[in-house]
Amino acid sequence: MQNDTTEVLMPLMGEGITEATLVKWLKKPGEQVHLEEPLLEVSTDKVDTEIPSPASGVLTEILVSDGTTVEVNKVIAIIRSSASGSAASATSSPSRVSTPPKTTDLAAVPTKVEATAVHAAPTGDVRQKSSPLVRKMAKEERIDLAGIVGTGLHGRITKRDLESAKSRGPTSEPSVAVSKTVADAPLGTKKDGGVETLEGVPVRRERMSKMRALIAEHMVRSVRTSPHVTTIFEIDMHRVAAARAKAQAGFKAREGFGLTYTPFFVHAAVQAIKKYPIVNVSVDGDDILWKDQINIGVAVAIETGLIVPVIRDAGSLNVTGIARRVNDLATRARTKKLLPEDVQGGTFSITNPGMFGSLVSAPIINQPQVAILSVGAIIKRPVVINDLIGIRPIVQIGLTFDHRVVDGEGGARFLAYLKEVLEEFDESAI
Repeated sequence: MQNDTTEVLMPLMGEGITEATLVKWLKKPGEQVHLEEPLLEVSTDKVDTEIPSPASGVLTEILVSDGTTVEVNKVIAIIRSSASGSAASATSSPSRVSTPPKTTDLAAVPTKVEATAVHAAPTGDVRQKSSPLVRKMAKEERIDLAGIVGTGLHGRITKRDLESAKSRGPTSEPSVAVSKTVADAPLGTKKDGGVETLEGVPVRRERMSKMRALIAEHMVRSVRTSPHVTTIFEIDMHRVAAARAKAQAGFKAREGFGLTYTPFFVHAAVQAIKKYPIVNVSVDGDDILWKDQINIGVAVAIETGLIVPVIRDAGSLNVTGIARRVNDLATRARTKKLLPEDVQGGTFSITNPGMFGSLVSAPIINQPQVAILSVGAIIKRPVVINDLIGIRPIVQIGLTFDHRVVDGEGGARFLAYLKEVLEEFDESAI
């Protein structure tokens, strides 16, 4: 029998993602691999994940090295398998087998969720910011892609951007001209006897990881896109603390993990979103996109940065259901087992720097969302209750929102209701 050769392809990592970075091969050429065994680690702006082998056999050839960013469906390795162990036939033809994780069904969020146009001139190589189809169309229409600001993911130039540029007619200037900021410019280090210095201070240069570079890009884009405003409320957590303590033993015995405060905050946020859905929208030009689901992204700190897995349809869950989702997503995030759909489709985000002792913070909005909730540390301290002094667990919660669509009053009303849900917590919600 002749050997079968399987081409390993860079998998499709989600809707709209056209490329990914091969972080690390987990096998070396010549090593045996088994079907579904982790073969390589891949990183996108959304997720770091392990990709399983599409076949059993020997990894005969690696075509793409660690740290390389490649387009999806590109051949990155060859696996040779043989049922009989006979030598490979000289005429055997490769069978193209893609190994994508489950792709995201964007119908799960019944609305168009698209990053808002970034009001800055295109940066980086135009080739990396456009698809082959867009470049072909631009060449045929004699349109300079360098003069177009992309509205796609991370500034990618889409077919619609090209058509808009065509309708405007030829122009010698970029569609949006922005002067280069100090932050965009090189720092101007000097080499002195082989030692690199910055303003006389010796420095050690290190390239950002793929995830860190993408986080940096996303944060800068968010600040340029949305006018950020933060409002902060103080909340008495004694009723939640009492309910959690009462339920803890039975919950842990039943579920196999402890009940943290995070599910209570997610639950309260969901109730407030139902009452004030303006924080659960996206902005598309002059249009507001109202989401028909509440999908809560919960920030999880991992070794390479921060990732925000999504609790889908959180509005249908009680505290226990939310706790199960949070535990599952956080565990898989830290073990690199998340799938692309686990980090897509979020409509509102929650971050909890309080677990590290932070009292209050003003986080950056996760585009294309319009709001993010920040939870501080829960601290016991004296407070005045009905003209008496008592000790209560107090937390400060901040809502950062996009002032294009959420006014100060709206942000305050949202937090006021969230405060009410927590301070008058109903144990039946667990």
